[in-house]
Amino acid sequence: MKWTTFLSGNDQLKGILNSGYKRKTAFVLRAVPTASTEDPDTETSAVPGAVKRYSCWCPKAMARIGRFPDTLADRCIIIRMHRKTAREQCTRSRELEALTLRRQCARFVLDHRTEIAAARPEIPPSLNDRAADIWEPLLALADLAGGEWPQLARQAAIGLTTSAQESSPIASLLFDICLVFTIGQTDRIFSRTLTEELNLRFTDRPWAETKKGQQIDGLWLAQQLRPYGIRPRTLWIGEEQAKGYYQEDFTEAFQRYIPKAEAQAYLAELTKPDENGAQAPPPAEPPPVGSPANADP
Repeated sequence: MKWTTFLSGNDQLKGILNSGYKRKTAFVLRAVPTASTEDPDTETSAVPGAVKRYSCWCPKAMARIGRFPDTLADRCIIIRMHRKTAREQCTRSRELEALTLRRQCARFVLDHRTEIAAARPEIPPSLNDRAADIWEPLLALADLAGGEWPQLARQAAIGLTTSAQESSPIASLLFDICLVFTIGQTDRIFSRTLTEELNLRFTDRPWAETKKGQQIDGLWLAQQLRPYGIRPRTLWIGEEQAKGYYQEDFTEAFQRYIPKAEAQAYLAELTKPDENGAQAPPPAEPPPVGSPANADP
């Protein structure tokens, strides 16, 4: 499904896709214009003028340039695509033997349906609740396949989930603010200093893309943070007084919205040994960030 063809500005279709996330809610109600003669299902059949129930429970694949709406992206496994270079080789989709693959998948499910229904796969602790729900059936299949698939599936779950969360404007903004506090080794910062640091250090982040190349200011930053209970306060740094933020005001937001895997990757990069084998310590003890038990935004 190409996003710009079917979904751009179509809020009803977006709602259908959102409702299809779980089987219990994967249906929509529509008025029946004519008599239904081909549908013997009493649950969905109806006489003209009545309301009919349509199922939208099925796998869906969508593509678009840019970001998906947060409510939809949160229900998806996001795979980022890049333009192929001249040196890269890939198999053309028209060469895929889809019928054979479909038969193999159907046979696998029939042979293991009891095990699949009873499966309770181990979920990587760094996945949030929504990501765990999405990946659970795939991890169950990987465990049944055996071999290297259980490990590969969990690596994919962690990597793709982290990548998707990094693309969230508010998550990336909070993470970058966390970095500013950590690198600056401070517990407070003026609004003007924080926006200067963000504009200087993070020019290609998802939150910056929403500004389309324009620099942010204190008013824009306050508007983004207000829904999360974070507001600028009058504070002192040395002999100077101005509006700014205390690190402690971000504690809950950091824990809820910054992916733990992203923070761990950052710390690992900071402490990676250099070419001489020397290992540098992090610039400061970072604030606590996302935990496995966090609720989804």
